[in-house]
Amino acid sequence: MNLKTTLLLLLITITFKITYAQEKGNNDKITVLNYATFHLSNTTDANSSLVDINNPTVRRDVNKIVQKLVEFEPTIICVEIPKKNSEGINEIYQEYKIDQSNTTNWSEEINSIAFEVGRLSGVEKIYGIDYKLGFDYPKLMQLAKESDSDYNKEFLKQNSKDIQEFNDLSLLGKFQIMNTEEWRSETINFYNFLATMQPNGKLEGVEIISNFYKRNLAIYSNFANIKKDKNDRVLIIFGGTHSAYLDLFLENNPNINLIDPNEFVVQ
Repeated sequence: MNLKTTLLLLLITITFKITYAQEKGNNDKITVLNYATFHLSNTTDANSSLVDINNPTVRRDVNKIVQKLVEFEPTIICVEIPKKNSEGINEIYQEYKIDQSNTTNWSEEINSIAFEVGRLSGVEKIYGIDYKLGFDYPKLMQLAKESDSDYNKEFLKQNSKDIQEFNDLSLLGKFQIMNTEEWRSETINFYNFLATMQPNGKLEGVEIISNFYKRNLAIYSNFANIKKDKNDRVLIIFGGTHSAYLDLFLENNPNINLIDPNEFVVQ
């Protein structure tokens, strides 16, 4: 065997080992789909867009979303319910799998999307990972509106326009836009903007936003502490702003294979 052949074989061997190591590393990661929703009912959010879940058109579109998420083949589903309520939610979920008339009093996306995706996918357990913490959003908006900055006034004007345009979208249109990187980036930027409110030089905006950041970090912590392995496929269904913050934490976790949620919206 000449030197050229020997070097070629060595190169092939090294390339194979590197490729194998990379593939093994990816296979060792836990696959996560962080899917944003708006609350379909029973929400205290400042901005919401409620729907009539019994409307045939709404029900049809929700079922399309469910079928798309079933394609992800989740083994674990995490929802916007406090961790302390997980046991009670699962009692209802086990009943729901037998009789779909058994539902929760939580926001309707838990019943119509999370429970139904879980039932159709054979998911054994639904995990509540939320962490409730006071967040004075109205005070933040008041501070922003009272600001004498022309930039702040224009920012709020544009935000109000964006919210109206969002509310005018169809149900499927809302899910499409909320699961884009652009929308999540704009959402984080809006909350960063609110954090800059400093009436009389006091960091009041920072103090209020820090509680919201703490809540989202606690949600991530609850997710991280769920027992799971490389064979699990985790579906997280949360309100859009929480999803945006969770992306910040998930995408920097080297043990997570974060899936583009845009791949699982109904076009």
